[in-house]
Amino acid sequence: MHSVSTEKAIKNQVASAKMEGLGFSKEAIEIIKEYADNRLSHDKLIKIVAKKCAERS
Repeated sequence: MHSVSTEKAIKNQVASAKMEGLGFSKEAIEIIKEYADNRLSHDKLIKIVAKKCAERS
């Protein structure tokens, strides 16, 4: 088994989601990258997601 870069792993997951009919904005992908690279804490990620959900309601 070989290691996969964070960038490649995210691209693979986004492609998989697209095959299921889901999509991600560029902003969402950047947030995912920040979290995967430990530049964004779990608590901050939850707050961002909660805020985005509240904006859609």
